[in-house]
Amino acid sequence: MTALRGIPAALAAAALFIPAAGRAEHGSHGSHGRHGGASVSIDDGRDPVGCDDIRVSFGSGRRSAVRAEEKAVIPAGREPLRIVAATNSGVRVRGTDRRDFEVLACKAAPTEDALAQVRLETRNGEVTVGGPSGGDWVGYLLVEAPRDAAIDVEATNGPIGLSELSGAVSARAENGPISIRNSPGTIDARAQNGPIHVRGDAGRVNVRTENGPIGVSLAGASWRGDGLEARAVNGPIHVSIPEGYASATVVESLGHSPWSCRGSACSSARRTDDDDRRSMELGSGPAVVRVSTQNGPVSIASGSGDDEDDE
Repeated sequence: MTALRGIPAALAAAALFIPAAGRAEHGSHGSHGRHGGASVSIDDGRDPVGCDDIRVSFGSGRRSAVRAEEKAVIPAGREPLRIVAATNSGVRVRGTDRRDFEVLACKAAPTEDALAQVRLETRNGEVTVGGPSGGDWVGYLLVEAPRDAAIDVEATNGPIGLSELSGAVSARAENGPISIRNSPGTIDARAQNGPIHVRGDAGRVNVRTENGPIGVSLAGASWRGDGLEARAVNGPIHVSIPEGYASATVVESLGHSPWSCRGSACSSARRTDDDDRRSMELGSGPAVVRVSTQNGPVSIASGSGDDEDDE
């Protein structure tokens, strides 16, 4: 096995910002988030399916929130359903066998008067949650969608979680993470100031972060579909590859980025190292998985990744 020296402790710290498989996709650290005076948390390892899975408190004393739920069913149409997260909240979209959209708004506020102003809004092909201006409140959206639905999702200061989706999906996050799990559709995801984590083995997936890390956890024996391209500008990347993974995977960075590679496939990987560019190719055949960073460290784990020899 081969280890490319020089990877800083910063990459290990950055891994905290990349949700592990099955970890709840809320907040910068995967399980907790603060939005203004609101604190929102979801247990690690739990994909929220109901409002009881989401805990909310307010203020420096972390007083309990006043809670309510609101539900709507929206017919699937020809145009993508646009889902816009409230400023202080997140969105989880899960593909199901249903032919319409079921939207559950998990509403929370510090007082009954504020809660009465938090409302689920559905109009003109868009779903969002409105609430009192200038106040602390939460309107977290849990959406069950047709697996093959076309969806556009946007969030400002909260997370986006996508799973089991095989349609055309666009996701944009300003200051929050995006998690994509087991979604073999055409997925395009962009995060400005947050991480993106992808876990799966199929689809046409294109992700990019400007100021955040990218984590890719490949599953199965090979990639099915058009491929995966993940690009970070100012952030680290981490790639996890199963033992004996067949599809060619290329990991790239600029020449100054520190690298680490652990596991069974590292010793046989094909490498290019020069002043301007570093790359490693694992597997065989045409490259269908490409992961790159411009200004961040690189970490690769193949198989168990337990053993590591110096370069």
